[in-house]
Amino acid sequence: MPTDPTVAERLNLQIDDPIRLSADKSYAITADWHIPLYDPEYVNTFIQDARARGIRSLILAGDYFNFDSLSQYSPKQDGAGLENELAEADSVMRILLESFDDIVYLWGNHDARLHKTLGFTIQFREAMKLVFGALGVEALKKITFTNLDHLWIGDDWYVCHPANYTRVPLNTARTLSTKYQCNVITAHSHHCAVGYGINGVNVVAEIGGLFDRTKTAYLQRSTTFPTWAQGYAFLEGGKLHVQSPGWQTA
Repeated sequence: MPTDPTVAERLNLQIDDPIRLSADKSYAITADWHIPLYDPEYVNTFIQDARARGIRSLILAGDYFNFDSLSQYSPKQDGAGLENELAEADSVMRILLESFDDIVYLWGNHDARLHKTLGFTIQFREAMKLVFGALGVEALKKITFTNLDHLWIGDDWYVCHPANYTRVPLNTARTLSTKYQCNVITAHSHHCAVGYGINGVNVVAEIGGLFDRTKTAYLQRSTTFPTWAQGYAFLEGGKLHVQSPGWQTA
């Protein structure tokens, strides 16, 4: 008689583990490109800055794509259709692969519009591999996609694209820092700010984005939401450096 399987074997539940990167390396960290509504000149500034610092590892912390055409919201923006977006995203990724040896790509809510459109029939990371399939097998080996919206760098740094949004800069980052007792770098909010957590010890940051808000149609309407702020970050030797057009931390 066959032995009855254990509960774990019967349920066979698969839970993704967060990526944990080495704390001994340096990283460039960006998010919220919203291609094709991005700023090519600012992207060039970021790439040149990374090269000058000798940083060869990149974290894309969500919303590389905009996927306006797949959104539930109307109207759709002229010129930001899917065909144009995919072509531009492919071109930009080829440049990034020339500049960086490895890329980690986190879940972002705009990126996930494709995942949703596909009816969640495949995992997010597999959907992204399909999108970038034209890059070729060797190029895809340099990109690690994750179904999760966060990763760890060592035990001290938590990088994420949270679903939560607040108009007040650093509120979400401070809440996460208190929850996980670590330094926190967040995307999604389109704020760019650096400060301390509630304990006055952990560093918290929102790193803005490489978007161009002047290209984003719905932002041209009246809104009480804060103005989007550009920015990107580097983590070097465990020290955070955040760059923004109006200021920089180092």
